[in-house]
Amino acid sequence: MISVGIVGASGYTGEELATILLGHPHAKITALTSRTHAGEKVNDVFSLPSDINTTFLEPTTENLKDCDVVFFATPNGVAMKMAKELLNNNIRIIDISADFRLDDYKIWEKWYKGEHCAKELLKESVYGLPEIPNQKDKIKTAKIIANPGCYPTAALLALLPICSSLEKQKIVIDAKSGISGAGRNLDSKKLFSTDEENFQAYAVRDHRHYPEILQGLQKYNDNLDILFVPHLSSMIRGIFSTTYLKYKYTSIEDLNNKYEEFYKDSHFIEVTDVNSFPKVSDVNKTNNCKISLHAIQESDDEINLIVFSVIDNLVKGASGQAIQNMNIMFNLDETSGLI
Repeated sequence: MISVGIVGASGYTGEELATILLGHPHAKITALTSRTHAGEKVNDVFSLPSDINTTFLEPTTENLKDCDVVFFATPNGVAMKMAKELLNNNIRIIDISADFRLDDYKIWEKWYKGEHCAKELLKESVYGLPEIPNQKDKIKTAKIIANPGCYPTAALLALLPICSSLEKQKIVIDAKSGISGAGRNLDSKKLFSTDEENFQAYAVRDHRHYPEILQGLQKYNDNLDILFVPHLSSMIRGIFSTTYLKYKYTSIEDLNNKYEEFYKDSHFIEVTDVNSFPKVSDVNKTNNCKISLHAIQESDDEINLIVFSVIDNLVKGASGQAIQNMNIMFNLDETSGLI
């Protein structure tokens, strides 16, 4: 059994991790840490499918020393401070925050407005989007997995099959998230409360997922830029991402076949029928991503391509993908605990 610790276990992502891990056939929860709830009984804080007869601990290496892997479901800046000591204790890390997602620490510092205190570890981290070609081999041997952000997961899955062949352009990504994407400590003065029906755009000029999406695309095609517009919806969970781009003329059926071929070995990706309309409810509480293609002919040489991609922001966009990465790291069936 894999011995698992969760740092920052009392947030939405931590609770989702615990929920999935309780049903995992090859993993056991050894330590749950929370600065806010340290000393409190887990069962008094969480509503889980089965009881965990333990208390929340302080997030220290001593309290995590018996773990094989530690998940960080924490605000940005926490994992980087603990990572080196955990690695020195032969504990592998899956970071669901953004600390290790960007290759260049200067870009991280620009967008996250702070000093990166584990620059030397960036080269040891592996970006944990398993559907990237040949990425699973890197994940298997990684000491640090940088779990992708929710918006980048939906955006990159929509574009990976074709991004290397795209001509120079600015791609528009119009994405909507459930309110759980703002975290359990949502500032309702900035956005809106969880019991209010509402919908709004936010962080149009400076959302931190912009450089992450751009980095993922430019690894294959440095002629690409993006215009990323995030929105927050009062639905609880889910991401609906709509991507607009120009593509060389082809039939939509051929393009759909290209996507199906690209994802033929990806357990959690479904390319739906041409011109279908996936719904967030289709992927609710699953690690799945549904992708649908639509095309409008612009000229004899070009089409306007619209790609819909939907995921659950707490599962494929966070905790489920993290466990998918854990399965790959420990040579388990990739779907263990997730179907």
